[in-house]
Amino acid sequence: MGSEQSKVWSSIFAGLCASLIGIGLARFAYTPLLPVLIQEHWFSASAVVYLGAANLVGYLIGAMLGRPFAARLGNVTALRAMKVLVTLAFLACAFPVSTSWFFVWRLLSGVAGCVIMVLVAATILPHVPASSSGLGHGSCPMPRSRSPNQRTRQRRVRSVWSLVRPTSKPLILADW
Repeated sequence: MGSEQSKVWSSIFAGLCASLIGIGLARFAYTPLLPVLIQEHWFSASAVVYLGAANLVGYLIGAMLGRPFAARLGNVTALRAMKVLVTLAFLACAFPVSTSWFFVWRLLSGVAGCVIMVLVAATILPHVPASSSGLGHGSCPMPRSRSPNQRTRQRRVRSVWSLVRPTSKPLILADW
């Protein structure tokens, strides 16, 4: 039983790390650096906006390539490759060679980040038993219910969206 529990926690930790790398770092590490990139004269204000868009375009590409990439390499190998690619992109972005150089690496960071996001839940969740759903499923961006009753599961999913709506509505209205 201890070994089985260890495997569950290992899977949960892997999902947490992959989500942090793919969503937290690959996607959002760039934004806090914007003022510094401009102040240090790495890029102009208009160039940093353009470079930010590269990451979003990469996310669109990654969303389309995630499943085919995994079908070719397998989920685990694809996830590992994308985590390495994110790390290489961070290393490459430490050197302001040119706007094109930075654009390519930000694009690749977006592709890799989204592929991770697409694959992590499908890779991790089969290793986490339903009895641990509150723990394991929180490490992957995917709602999950333990209820065997389809109607109850639908109500639970609706309740998640019902909780998200009141959170986003004031933000939308404040920004409108």
